[in-house]
Amino acid sequence: MIDSNISQIEVQQFATSDKTQQYIAGYEGRHFEISESVACLIIVMQDSETLTEVAKKYRSPYGKQYSESHLEKIVERCIIPILNAPQTQQKHPFLFKLELLSQSTIEKFSDVLKFVFHKYVIFGLLLCIITLDCWFIANTTMLIHFGDVNVYIIFGVLLLLLLSSFIHELGHASACRYFNVKHGGIGFGLYLTFPVFYTDVSETWKLKRKERIVVNMAGVYFQLIVLIPFFLIYLFTYNHTIKWFLLTVNVSLLVTLNPFFKFDGYWIVSDLLGVPNLRKKSTKLIVHFFKKLLKRETGRVPFLKQIKVRERMALIVYTIIVNLFFGFYFFYLIPAFIYRFYTSFPPLLEQLIYRLSSGQSISFGLIQSIFVHLLFMTLIVYMLIRMFKPILSKFIKNKKATIQEKYAEQ
Repeated sequence: MIDSNISQIEVQQFATSDKTQQYIAGYEGRHFEISESVACLIIVMQDSETLTEVAKKYRSPYGKQYSESHLEKIVERCIIPILNAPQTQQKHPFLFKLELLSQSTIEKFSDVLKFVFHKYVIFGLLLCIITLDCWFIANTTMLIHFGDVNVYIIFGVLLLLLLSSFIHELGHASACRYFNVKHGGIGFGLYLTFPVFYTDVSETWKLKRKERIVVNMAGVYFQLIVLIPFFLIYLFTYNHTIKWFLLTVNVSLLVTLNPFFKFDGYWIVSDLLGVPNLRKKSTKLIVHFFKKLLKRETGRVPFLKQIKVRERMALIVYTIIVNLFFGFYFFYLIPAFIYRFYTSFPPLLEQLIYRLSSGQSISFGLIQSIFVHLLFMTLIVYMLIRMFKPILSKFIKNKKATIQEKYAEQ
């Protein structure tokens, strides 16, 4: 008999830059990239009752027929892992995540807002946004003068940024509704050392590459739409809170569109290249090159040979750039911050203790400096623990296994 759970696997064509057609197998909210042969086998099994029947019906895309015993091995190797993969093995890039609003709640808004993805609406809104943003940048300086920024402006900008970030995620959800695919709720999490909002758009793998790019850019698009009334308010009031909010959003959008961290820019590049699991495959590529340089056994790099030449060259360039960036981030920026924390935090703490003991007033700037130092140091330590914990656990597990083997031999 065929496992009844196989009937619950949803098979969908997957648009990539691969020379051959690839497929996605969806099961209980998880998605697995599979070959055309496995996709065809799943479809045949869903329409059959026994493996004997499958053996009679199934032909590979190349016309090859398999015996029952051979099919059992293929099922065991390629299909059973899809059914047995536990939810706990799913990896996500967040150090912490918490859903704030459910999918059903967000759907009420995304269903109404999906109209802004009609091409004429997009053209009109982008023309308006580009015009206003060019005027703003041309007529605004980023120089900070004494008295321009105070605690009220800082909190005002932070509140507006939170609203803007939430609407950013609503943009992704609305684009999903426009293309008739499901989306998740909106939550809050920590990615590396960055606090971020997020929404689950994993169902977009069902879409064409161009449609996935639209979904990936939808968050930035919605944030830009939100800026229109603020541009108009600033045009008439020149309010400092609005000014710093507009400047901050312009800068944050550049960060969002960077292709290194798993923000929108990463997914846009992934779909432009047609290479899923871009980070993982770029890492494999750099390992392959290092092994080749050291004249070690490299094995094959099938994904590199299977994709088209233009995308292949772009992937090699991306791999080089992204690894240089992360080398800079982890081996310079983080050590530099830790060194700065070591040298500057103790004097700040001494100054706070002295002011408290002598009854002097404590400035907001001192409290802010101490808080920011502690916050970023905590996030960095937490990130490093999360990164090295699996490696340490694996090392301890292997060590225990070695000790047990020694005792068994004795």
